[in-house]
Amino acid sequence: MTRPAVLAAGGVLWRADPEAPEVALVHRPAYDDWSLPKGKTKPGEHLLVTALRETHEETGFAARIGPYLTTVRYRVMSGGKPTTKVVRYWAMRCGDGEFAPNREVDALRWLPLPLARREVTSASDRAVLGAFDGVLRDTGPLVLLRHLSSGGATKPLDRSDRDRAARLVPVLEGLGVTELLSADVPGCAQTLAPFAEAAGLEVRCEESLTAGGFAGKESAVADRLRRRASDSPGLVVCGSQVVISGLLAALGSGARVRPPHDTAVRKGGWWLLHHRRGAVSAYERHDPAA
Repeated sequence: MTRPAVLAAGGVLWRADPEAPEVALVHRPAYDDWSLPKGKTKPGEHLLVTALRETHEETGFAARIGPYLTTVRYRVMSGGKPTTKVVRYWAMRCGDGEFAPNREVDALRWLPLPLARREVTSASDRAVLGAFDGVLRDTGPLVLLRHLSSGGATKPLDRSDRDRAARLVPVLEGLGVTELLSADVPGCAQTLAPFAEAAGLEVRCEESLTAGGFAGKESAVADRLRRRASDSPGLVVCGSQVVISGLLAALGSGARVRPPHDTAVRKGGWWLLHHRRGAVSAYERHDPAA
């Protein structure tokens, strides 16, 4: 009998010039290989958080999530039975930290990307580095978050909704969010409240982000958000599905890549837009934190 897939996440940690970056390879003594940092997710942990945590644990450096790269699948044994390991990778800009050898990783090397592609041990890691070579790396995050209120955006969150909102805290923290905008309705503002309290931030409520305030003003609101995102290390906007869909279309006007055709996202889920000075270069749809 095949076991359920093992979920994991990791990243290409990079530093220096985004056009000619150095990337981190780690040496694992148990396998005697040079690889990219990665590891298994913990129960209830979002894969974005897994990627950040494992990268920090294996390299000693904090990181900021950049664009999604690729997913690697391969067969492994788990509990003596065969299964598939599924690893998702993101680009990650290096932050503060210092490497210290440990039981799992005893050495770290910073290498130019072409050399890293030659030195990494596995073909799958070379494929990840190939994907990294093709993305725009020097970007910032813009999060379009759908509210969590079971009764609709105009209704307050119930206890279950508030518990789910609390699970957004490590995700938004990992994305480096520093500014919170919300539709001026309880369901949206309260979705952001746990993170606002944890991060010491203010939730700014705006009528223009409600369904009624947004209708007919899509381009103007999107232009203003582009400017806000350009000046912010990490901006999150919480609204209803209709506003999120409208923003995706309006922000996609003139973007490097076309916006997604299917813009639906579950309550508590979000679109992660990677942008440079407000010009979107990548879109990622994410399910709610478990």
